[in-house]
Amino acid sequence: MREPANPFILSGYHSPKYFCNRDEELAWLMDQYGNERNAVLYSWRRMGKTVLLKHFFNHLRQKRMGEGIFIDLMGTASLADANNRVASAIIRHFGEPKKGIGSELMKLISSLGATVGVDPLSGTPQVTLGLLGKQSVPATFEALGEFLSKRKIPVVICLDEFQQVVNYPETYAEATFRTWMQDFPMIRFVFSGSHHKMMISMFSEKSRPFYRSAQILQLNPLSPTVYAPFIRSFFQKNGKKIQQATLDKIFSWTRMQTYYVQLACNKLYAKGEGIDDALTNEVFQEILQQETPILSSYQHLLTTFQWKVLSALARTEGTENPLSKDFLIPNQLGAASSVSTALQTLIRKEFVVHDNGKYTLHDTLLMRWLQQL
Repeated sequence: MREPANPFILSGYHSPKYFCNRDEELAWLMDQYGNERNAVLYSWRRMGKTVLLKHFFNHLRQKRMGEGIFIDLMGTASLADANNRVASAIIRHFGEPKKGIGSELMKLISSLGATVGVDPLSGTPQVTLGLLGKQSVPATFEALGEFLSKRKIPVVICLDEFQQVVNYPETYAEATFRTWMQDFPMIRFVFSGSHHKMMISMFSEKSRPFYRSAQILQLNPLSPTVYAPFIRSFFQKNGKKIQQATLDKIFSWTRMQTYYVQLACNKLYAKGEGIDDALTNEVFQEILQQETPILSSYQHLLTTFQWKVLSALARTEGTENPLSKDFLIPNQLGAASSVSTALQTLIRKEFVVHDNGKYTLHDTLLMRWLQQL
């Protein structure tokens, strides 16, 4: 595999060499897998959850202990959408470009009413599913489960952004996935998501189908003491120096959100030598300027007052009590009841999170951008 030109990778998973230490979390995932437990992994977005899961899959593959299929449910709006996403991922995963599609996979494709072509660029299968008119979603999941259960090497299914199923119009969506998991106990499942409250409630409330059906782990930010040597080593290998003070500045500005740490380091690495405060600040401004069209568009999703509350939270970098006079008066927000209503909307739309007893913005770049207005 070709080595990346810049070691601070921003998209996808390359190899363990470019993955910063998550040894405890990897060991936890391996323990769940090795003892045939299903797992739940949740974190706020941009914390490296997806890359960790792909690192876990790579670890299984290298040790020939299993193979993982990663399925992102973000953007799905119904159980039918999810069904298509799952079936397509499985068919693509087992369609081998060099060897072609095996007889067992062809039987599966036929049973699903799917058609398969070949991508002329990658050589991988292109799947078109026309299955819902012929059979139900549960029957489709059963066919997929039977196919996966026959594999010689155990299979792990990761359903990312799993909280999305709560928004489906089908009230039985959670129960459908739970039944699939129960009916095929030799298939391992990892349910991952970025909505803390929803993920916890799905797997801890007695009235929900997934109650106590999986082990749960929250993915926290990497420790600066772990991340700093990792970053420094790549600069040193290329004859560049980055001071601890600069790393501390990056960690503070990004609030240890993994993607933004990687982005800042990626840009600094590309700048060459002479990394100092001025260059670091220049990189921060470059990042914000590039994101301005997206960040400014968020204002259209909120009312004027909701935007005002969001801006106040950004300026203060969060608060434990947004309804207190100490927060309301300096920010000229008026009645606490109005702020409370706006806050609930901001939380529901995931602009604001309540984490460790503090209300703060979910997106660090949005917070830094608002602080400059």
